[in-house]
Amino acid sequence: MGIFDIFKKPDNGDNPKTAEQRKKQTEKYLKSLNIPFIDHLPLIEEESEVKIRIAQEIAERILVLVYLAYVSEVPDERENVIDFLKTNLLWDKVSPAEKGLFKKEELTEQETTNISWRSEAVWLLLWTINKVDKLEFPTEQIEISEIVSRLPKFFTDTKEFIKTAIVRPTAEILDVSDLIYRLHWAARNADLNDQPMPANVDLSIIMERHYAINWVTFYADEWDEISTDT
Repeated sequence: MGIFDIFKKPDNGDNPKTAEQRKKQTEKYLKSLNIPFIDHLPLIEEESEVKIRIAQEIAERILVLVYLAYVSEVPDERENVIDFLKTNLLWDKVSPAEKGLFKKEELTEQETTNISWRSEAVWLLLWTINKVDKLEFPTEQIEISEIVSRLPKFFTDTKEFIKTAIVRPTAEILDVSDLIYRLHWAARNADLNDQPMPANVDLSIIMERHYAINWVTFYADEWDEISTDT
């Protein structure tokens, strides 16, 4: 079962859930899993007020992240990748911090690790544009082969992948955003207090998902500026 399945309800027509209803829904789900939460953790955006990135922008961001991960694993391909991104009009979608990483002759071990963990953000982004059917509970890292199988073959035209991206309904995105937000608080709280992770949540996975969903919902305008407050 994907984590969104628990939130599926009959069509409410013109009556979308309020942020307060979404919070209560999430808390009920967390309670069913014995995952702690705090009542005063703020609400996320109202559906009527939130802004969602367009599907094509999300698809472009996915490709940038994947090719950065490729360069981190195969540094000799750096120049070829940069040329490819420029040819496919994607270089302008690379953030300033990412451009620094693309151009760096040798990445540090920490930089390589950070880039690797971005695969979890990529998986969340793929879900938001219907390239992934379900998001499973964040306990196990995604297999890279699962990501690659949903992308154009490396160094081939990216237009079709970007063109066919379709963003999910706002209500679905906000349901997952609210759950990730409150799960991240629970995982971070356990980590700070040296306690076992609730329901075996992986803190690094939920952190990457939180970063990605906050970008999708314009927590900040630019990728490098996103934060994951809890």
